[in-house]
Amino acid sequence: MIHLSVETSTEILGMALLEDNEVLGEVSMRMVRGASEVLSPALDLLLLGREMTADRIERVSCSSGPGAYTSLRVGYLFSMGLSRALGIPLVSLSPFETLARQYRDSPAGALLAVLNARQGQVMAGLFRRDSVTGELSPDRTRDSGFSLEQGPRPMAPSSVLELLPSGPLRIVGPGLTILERFIPEGMEWIRKEGEELPPRASVQGVLAWERRNLPVDEVGLVYGRAPV
Repeated sequence: MIHLSVETSTEILGMALLEDNEVLGEVSMRMVRGASEVLSPALDLLLLGREMTADRIERVSCSSGPGAYTSLRVGYLFSMGLSRALGIPLVSLSPFETLARQYRDSPAGALLAVLNARQGQVMAGLFRRDSVTGELSPDRTRDSGFSLEQGPRPMAPSSVLELLPSGPLRIVGPGLTILERFIPEGMEWIRKEGEELPPRASVQGVLAWERRNLPVDEVGLVYGRAPV
């Protein structure tokens, strides 16, 4: 199955073309403005590299957010337009889940995926390693402050740190550069180079393929913060 993945939850816009779970090509670029002007050329570039036409695409996925309001919406509208034009399914995935999949090899029992919410705040999703399967799963404790089911909210870095569980923790995502300035000495924090990178479109695509047989929910966006 040829699948297009569009990830625009941050200022790094990403697009990947996959066949099943194999990445055929991927492009990413940092954009401050003009996101809508680069998505179509990016798709053309990916298709040209594989000598394909758009009618080969059988599914498209996009980021559901939270994330940067403008780029998130542009990515969603682009994906929705492609889905309708080709008559193919559209699925959306949380950037937190993409980050958890991206760093699934974490040796820690818990992983905190963090996005930059601007204004000195972050949004975070907590994942715990299942003792049976060994996979990272979203924290579903309602009073943890990190439940993805309740919807993420912008938080001060100090508030995030107060809610963290005890024990070794791996922190990843573009919000790391904000959060790390507040991390106290002695915290069991597993830090590796490059873990402040945003969710990748190729990883989102692989995750979408892995969930291809699950029921498809209605696609909607979670902005996290209203536009100013």
